[in-house]
Amino acid sequence: MTVRILNHGLSSFGSYCGLNYAYAYIKNIVTYTAADFIHDNLGSIAGAIGVILFVLVIVFARHDQDMRKIARKEAKQKKELEEALEAAREAGMARTVFLRNMSHDIRTPLNAVLGFTDLALKEGTDVSKIQEYLEKIRVSGNHLLAIVNEVLEISRIESEQTELYEEPADMDVIVEEVAVIIREQTQEKNQQFVIDLSGVQNHEILCDKLRIKEILVNLLGNAVKFTPQEGLITLQIVQIPPYEKEIGHYEIHVKDTGCGMSPSFMEKMFDPFEREKNSTLSGVQGTGLGLPIVKRFVELMEGTIEAISTEGVGTEFIIKTDFLLVSRALLETTNRPSTVSVKQQIMEKRILLVEDNELNREIAATLLQDVGFEVTEAGDGAQAVELIKHAEPDTYAAILMDIQMPVMDGYTATRQIRQLEDPSLANIPIIAVSANAFEEDKVASRAAGMNGHLAKPMNTEAVLAMMEEVLGRKES
Repeated sequence: MTVRILNHGLSSFGSYCGLNYAYAYIKNIVTYTAADFIHDNLGSIAGAIGVILFVLVIVFARHDQDMRKIARKEAKQKKELEEALEAAREAGMARTVFLRNMSHDIRTPLNAVLGFTDLALKEGTDVSKIQEYLEKIRVSGNHLLAIVNEVLEISRIESEQTELYEEPADMDVIVEEVAVIIREQTQEKNQQFVIDLSGVQNHEILCDKLRIKEILVNLLGNAVKFTPQEGLITLQIVQIPPYEKEIGHYEIHVKDTGCGMSPSFMEKMFDPFEREKNSTLSGVQGTGLGLPIVKRFVELMEGTIEAISTEGVGTEFIIKTDFLLVSRALLETTNRPSTVSVKQQIMEKRILLVEDNELNREIAATLLQDVGFEVTEAGDGAQAVELIKHAEPDTYAAILMDIQMPVMDGYTATRQIRQLEDPSLANIPIIAVSANAFEEDKVASRAAGMNGHLAKPMNTEAVLAMMEEVLGRKES
């Protein structure tokens, strides 16, 4: 009994001692982990902390960089928005100014047209007075047409629809055609108009004749407007060395002794719709579109334009550009004059006038009859096709065809006529007479099979010249 109790006590003591040993072991482990482990692995821990700090620095730096990028982007967007708002504001102001100027400039000749028409109707039997009123109506109408043309031209330019159509040309002929227009204007103001081409060696060039004439008429027309009575206007063209076989370097100088331009206006003189003074203040009619149009045309020709001007002294515009040179033989072949008489070609024949607007058709028919044509009228393209389809050969000398018409447009009518089986009918000369007056419209007319293209309002002299050209080409 005593032995059993002793054994039990020893066993319990051993268990107790074992627990204490385990406790001491665990305590040693904890103590080591918290102190000795740190001491023994201080370098590794420091390295780990360094890595963590490095990563944190990179993260914060990248975050800061991203924030800066966002800030820059927001600042850029804000600037772009401010610029867009400013551009919109300026565009709105320019549009307002333009509409105000156009309202004035359009109403001025329109008022003259309506006013002198009323006076002519009330005049009674005084033919000379009526003739005077009609002449003023014609002048005002032409001015109104010029305004519309300039607005449409600048619209085409700004939409990048303008192209050059180059062909062999004689510089002397171009200048003389311009001079015919300008001389009449200078004579009205007793101005001296001088042309100097003595510095030109090669007169035969490849160019867009229409654009060059528009440039010269615009610049010279401005010179006439802003130069007082008995002033001097000069057009000088000079060919600049080196003189090459295939290309010529030219300078065009348009100089006047007019009122000149202020430095502030010269900074914006090529901006659309800008005018130093409106027509009320200056007494000079204009849209502020002439110089922008000139600049765009010069740039299309890969040239430059600059101005030298002094208030009260005058202005000089200088254009520098290059032209390809052509031979005189090529020029004469391309522009060979027609030897065919229009009157001979239209003798005992008729003109088919195709126009949907009754008033325009009446005016055109009367003008054609006044110069000796017999006229048959059609109100749309379908009627024209039917008339030609059932006509005897050589009935019509030519067809004057409008483009935009109901039932059948002019292009479709032309294509159908060209497909007729009888060659004498299918090949009748067809000339477009349309309000679509741009160069691409002329190209479209040719593509449809037309022989020529005239812009409205119809001018009988232009019709005769076009018919002579068309019939001459047909004969040759």
